[in-house]
Amino acid sequence: MKKTFFTKTTKTVAAAAIIAMLPLGVSAEWKENSDMTWSYPEGSTITKGWKNISNVWYYFDSDGKMQVGWIYDKGNWYYLNHSGEMLEGWVDVNGSWYYFDGSGAMKTGWLKDNNSWYYLDYEDGMQTGTVNLNGISYYFNESGRLQSIVNSNQTTNESTYNSQKTCGQVIENYTQRATQSNNSNGTSSNTYISGLPQLPNNYTVSIQESAENEILKYMNEKRTQAGLQPLVIDNTLLQEARYKSNHMIQYGYFDHTTPQGNDWTSWLKIMGYKYTITGENIAYNNYDPVQLFDQWWNSPGHRANMMNSSYHRVGIGVLYGNGKYMGTQTFSN
Repeated sequence: MKKTFFTKTTKTVAAAAIIAMLPLGVSAEWKENSDMTWSYPEGSTITKGWKNISNVWYYFDSDGKMQVGWIYDKGNWYYLNHSGEMLEGWVDVNGSWYYFDGSGAMKTGWLKDNNSWYYLDYEDGMQTGTVNLNGISYYFNESGRLQSIVNSNQTTNESTYNSQKTCGQVIENYTQRATQSNNSNGTSSNTYISGLPQLPNNYTVSIQESAENEILKYMNEKRTQAGLQPLVIDNTLLQEARYKSNHMIQYGYFDHTTPQGNDWTSWLKIMGYKYTITGENIAYNNYDPVQLFDQWWNSPGHRANMMNSSYHRVGIGVLYGNGKYMGTQTFSN
């Protein structure tokens, strides 16, 4: 976990003994205790918990003593340096790198920073080397940046990583119904849907209809082999899936939630679509639209969406734009 070649602006700290010195940037009200700890009494009142002093956050225990090192508070971990200052951003703690957000809380799981992806373990922090996550092997370089993903027999290298990524989500809810559609086959396309915001034309896109059909075929083969009912294309879900793929291309993001704070369920509501359970899979790569199916299939969570017996309808939207194939599957009953 040692990060020799890390190039970001960082703060380096060591979990060493408390240095008996006046913490930086504090007022004359700081008091050094006989046990070489520090307190911040305000008159006769003992300061406890979090305290912002001169725009720096400190934490004081129930006895009013300033804390250093790891602090667990209300479900989150924080790290305070030897002067008691709460740290943010990338922090080296005894040779392991951790990331703390703007509130000081330690982040875990996937993190995108400066257009690179990292994976942060709850105990060990930033991961390097080959890491297996949910049945998929990922390779991170010495700086923790994701370099390649190995899905079954397919591998992407650093140049093709912006890459290949999958994400799936299921929601149970109730909204209402409508229809409308545009279709094309690898040519320029318009994914406009009445009631939804018109998308910008930052990038020319084309609908990959043949890939959509292939993905449906492969998915239904798997369902049939498992004794499940094949999924049928729903025209409204098809529109929404294509709109979502185009939305991610035009606005340059990859997530179930848009930069505007919406997700596919809010769009289905606007479109008047009725359901009791719905799910979404998203993925992209820059080499083969049909391979999006393998990316989903080789990920247990996304496979579970495709093999969910509660689903009977699906929309599959695969678009090419800005140098990548962006895919969305929207499921419902």
